[in-house]
Amino acid sequence: MHYLILFNPKSNRGKSNDTVIRCANKLKKNGHTVESGSLLDIKDVGAYLSNLDKAVKIIIIGGDGTLHYLANALMPFEVVNDIYIVRKAGTGNDFLRSIKKKEKGSLIRINDYIKDLPYELEASGKKRYFINSVGVGLDAYTCYLVGGSIQGKTQGSYLKSAYKAFKETKKHNITLTIDGVKQEHKNVWLTLVANSSYVGGGMKISPKSKREDDILEAVVVKNASKFVVFLILPSIYLGFHKIFRKYVKFYQGKHFILESELDNYIQYDGEPTYPMKRVEIYR
Repeated sequence: MHYLILFNPKSNRGKSNDTVIRCANKLKKNGHTVESGSLLDIKDVGAYLSNLDKAVKIIIIGGDGTLHYLANALMPFEVVNDIYIVRKAGTGNDFLRSIKKKEKGSLIRINDYIKDLPYELEASGKKRYFINSVGVGLDAYTCYLVGGSIQGKTQGSYLKSAYKAFKETKKHNITLTIDGVKQEHKNVWLTLVANSSYVGGGMKISPKSKREDDILEAVVVKNASKFVVFLILPSIYLGFHKIFRKYVKFYQGKHFILESELDNYIQYDGEPTYPMKRVEIYR
């Protein structure tokens, strides 16, 4: 059997090549043939797929940002080849964390998980798909700070960056419209629309979310002092932030429009962008 390992050279602080070598060596020991290459070197995805032998099995090495890139690149095409990720590919992969209990083996097939995804509808009409979540405010600014951390995307670096972020983040007012029903929220720290439970390298921010259903969940943290936010942040790892009912709100739906009075950071599967005042999301 022939395997093609595609990796993101920017993932895991540039150390993805170590994972590629370990994976390739293991496959070769089991009698398989292996080749590898960079995802970023593929300029024409359609042509690349059409020229690829349909029997070749693809292994993706990278984290949530890599899978976000992959899902958007593949969405216009019908993919015949089996696509896998490595179970032990690092601690920061929230996508893997959300599915590994139900999937067996060291390689996990992900074809069914990277189609029929929720998306943001951009002003241009373009759809930007996401696998885990889209977040605005404190969460997104934290992702921006984590991106500059020498530790990379780990639970520790995310929590450390979150504490730094909440010292600098400004509370803001938002209008959140869910399935046509408009709500006003004051003094908001963060708003996150989740397709699965985890963000930030293992923070269980949306405990009831299931990526297999057709429902998204918005999590809004508001009206909390910095001291209360300081208490809420570590509780998210186990999903215990639900006890802060006065400050943490959960809303389910299929169509979300978030409008902010201030320019904010926004993150898509952990990849931050600035500025943002309006985002429209569909499931």
